[in-house]
Amino acid sequence: MKSHLYLILGALNNYLMKFINWSLVFLIGFTLAGISYGQNPFLRPGSNKPRPAVISRPAPPPPPPKPQNTNIELRGFFKFKDEWYFSIFDKAKNKGVWLKKGESYQDGSVEIEGFNPETEVLKMAGGMTLSLKKSDHKVLQVPSGIPVPKTKVSPKPNGSTIKPPIRSNSLDKRTITIPPRATLPAPKK
Repeated sequence: MKSHLYLILGALNNYLMKFINWSLVFLIGFTLAGISYGQNPFLRPGSNKPRPAVISRPAPPPPPPKPQNTNIELRGFFKFKDEWYFSIFDKAKNKGVWLKKGESYQDGSVEIEGFNPETEVLKMAGGMTLSLKKSDHKVLQVPSGIPVPKTKVSPKPNGSTIKPPIRSNSLDKRTITIPPRATLPAPKK
């Protein structure tokens, strides 16, 4: 009878352990599902709101075409007998030419297509545009032909003359005379 009792208790214990194990699995699973789909206690209130949709902006327009030769610049223009003339300067070669509409320079690499006198913009072949360089409003220093007179520094008239100190040298019986120190004008601020 004892053996039957052990068999019954063993089976009951086996079913009880299976029930407890499955209950713990479901309890942990539901708890994790509730945390992941529900309110997380560690997050701030309102942080589970859906994020706004990302607004994509249209791509910026492409930059204007770069000139083929960046060393070319427009130095001047004038109108003579209903025709425009343009001074084109090549900084790399340090050479400039005067061209009319339709004329070319540097074996056709620089050709004038048109000119707008209202905006003062010169259109070149290949889409390149040139305009006059804006001034920096700076005054350039130009050397003059008139020499600048030098001002002489005169010692201050205090009524006494300064005599230079005389040192004697006993080796070769010569005296060394140290000239007086010249007074310099005060620096300008």
